[in-house]
Amino acid sequence: MKKEIFKHEITILKDTFGRLLRRSAETNLIKLIKKTHPADLAIVFRYFNEEEQAQVFNLMKNNAHTIKFLIELDDILIKNLLNVEKPKRVADLLENAPTNDQSYILAILEKDQSQSVIELLKREEQEEIEEMMGYPEDSAGTMMTTDVFTLFEDTTCAKALSELQDQQDAEMVFYLYITNEYGSLVGVASLRTLATTPANKLLKDIMVKRIDTVRPETDQEEVAQIVAQYNYLAVPVVDSDNQLLGIVTVDDVVDVIREEATE
Repeated sequence: MKKEIFKHEITILKDTFGRLLRRSAETNLIKLIKKTHPADLAIVFRYFNEEEQAQVFNLMKNNAHTIKFLIELDDILIKNLLNVEKPKRVADLLENAPTNDQSYILAILEKDQSQSVIELLKREEQEEIEEMMGYPEDSAGTMMTTDVFTLFEDTTCAKALSELQDQQDAEMVFYLYITNEYGSLVGVASLRTLATTPANKLLKDIMVKRIDTVRPETDQEEVAQIVAQYNYLAVPVVDSDNQLLGIVTVDDVVDVIREEATE
């Protein structure tokens, strides 16, 4: 029943886009794009011809909604859309995207186009992207998000909660990753544990010390297996010194499982 309802909603959405495209009703199209979930928009987008796809994409803003939409598309569609765009538009679009999404999209583009876009990004972003693109294809390193919130092990729970409130841009703060004085990952704690522990307790007293981690060169299928087997929301990616490089989140793993199923 749910599947039939979903198919019906997609059909209505497709027909609505079709009518607005035929009328060139740009104002209404912009409103509809904004209201449509990126995943649903990606499904409907596949029904458009190339001219309609270009028309819709040209109305999309350079924001997170558009990035999420692109990530939901097949690689060939991303390539077709962005390779005809000026590097400046692609750079503006990617500027505020997570590094893993930036590197994923740039890896799909033609080499010359990709390099032109990278040169327009900020220096620190360039370095991160080039590092991630240097990891093996379909590895944890190419999937991970590098914007990770960490706390020192001698931090009190009260201080941790206070610092957490200032981390609005950090990726998926469901786990607290805890490091020692050398910056090595030594533990992890859930938000639930943090919220229900006395304020003066130290993180090292409440953290779980056994952590399942992966290396940046670990194959994405192995990462997906770990997430699925243990029901994790994220898996830390560490280097040979156990320094935290980033995390692979469950939403990225779902994409991997979907890709493998398609293959």
